Amino acid sequence: MKRLSDAPLLPVVLGFAGLIPFVAGALGLGLGGQAALQAANALPVYAAVILSFLAGGRWAGELVIRADAPRAGVLILAVSLSLAGWLAVLMQVWARPGLPFDFELAGWGVLIAGFAIAYLWDRSAVRGATFPAWYLPLRLLLTLGAILSLSLAAFIRWSPTFSL
Repeated sequence: MKRLSDAPLLPVVLGFAGLIPFVAGALGLGLGGQAALQAANALPVYAAVILSFLAGGRWAGELVIRADAPRAGVLILAVSLSLAGWLAVLMQVWARPGLPFDFELAGWGVLIAGFAIAYLWDRSAVRGATFPAWYLPLRLLLTLGAILSLSLAAFIRWSPTFSL
C-alpha cells in the first residue's frame, strides 16, 4: 500500500466519499423499517451507477489512448459492465416472494461480481502502465468497501431475521 501515499489528495478523498452511500445503504438495510425499504431501492441503483462510472472511465481511457483504433474487447467489456449493473437493478425490481429463483439475491451477486471484474480489469491496466501506480491500492480499498457493503446488504436481505 506504499503507493497510495503517492496519490493526489482529491481522488483519495472523493473515492472514499463515494463509499458513503455503500456503507449507509448496508446500515440502512440493517436498521429495518422505512430505512430498509429506502436502502433496498437506493443501494443497488447507486452501485449500478458507480459500476457504470468505472466502465465509462475505461471506455473514455481507451478512446484517448487508442483514438484511431480502439480495442473492441475494451469497449465491449465496458458496455457489458454497465449493462450488468442495469440488469442487477432489474433483477431486484422483478424479485417477488414465491418465485422459484431469488432474483434479488442474484442481483446483489451480479453487482458484487461486477465490482470484482472492474477491479481485476483496472489491476491489469495499472500493470500495463495505463493508470498510475497509486490507483491500484486506492481501487483495492474502494472495491473492498463496495463489495463488503453489497455483501452485507445481500446477507441482510437474505436473512430476514437480521437487524442491527
